Amino acid sequence: MKSIIREGKSTQSIISDFMKEFNLSLEEFKFNVIEKGSNGFFNLFATKPTKIEFIIPEPIDIINQLVKDFLNKMNIRYDDINTEEKQNKTVYINIIGVEDPGFLIGKAAQFIDAIQLLINQIVNRKLKSTYHITLDVDGYRQKRKDALLNKVKAIAEAVKKKEKSITMEPMNAANRRIVHKFLEKEKTIKSITVGEGAFKRIVLMPIKKKKRTKKNNMHQHKSMVK
Repeated sequence: MKSIIREGKSTQSIISDFMKEFNLSLEEFKFNVIEKGSNGFFNLFATKPTKIEFIIPEPIDIINQLVKDFLNKMNIRYDDINTEEKQNKTVYINIIGVEDPGFLIGKAAQFIDAIQLLINQIVNRKLKSTYHITLDVDGYRQKRKDALLNKVKAIAEAVKKKEKSITMEPMNAANRRIVHKFLEKEKTIKSITVGEGAFKRIVLMPIKKKKRTKKNNMHQHKSMVK
């Protein structure tokens, strides 16, 4: 929450000026009158201004509340929500202690993905900005990510050992991005996406070393002689 103090002649004028300054409606902030203004005695002394404290919720607070409201409307029972703001307006939200996590996640995470899409639309419409929100249930996505990377590591080792390409099972776009990003650091393996539709396959293939030609070897030998 952000706290801002403003002073002025009257409560009404201070609130009106504050709303214009930050382009806010009455529903988007709270305020407390710290001191009520008063006129000087027979106008012989200085006028005492009215002082008001305005409280504006930070974007992360708004996001947190929107998610809670959405889950409550769906009658989803849970213990708490852990919200972590990362770089570039990326927010990770983990719903903790869900009574029926299987229902909320859905088959192949399709239900939680659909909710995540709706939450992103609601938040960005409310904040008039572009946030990227990842919705998780009791760390499900992280566990799946760890399991996926362990599988990729094993397949990568097999590709290196056999020097043959291996095709993985169909995956959604999010999982494909995880795999491709993980393999970026590999110097002896490259990955490509094949197939059509939402679920495509990733092919891991060895990068063949360039063989030296006889001409190059002769040129190298002459250079050494010189």
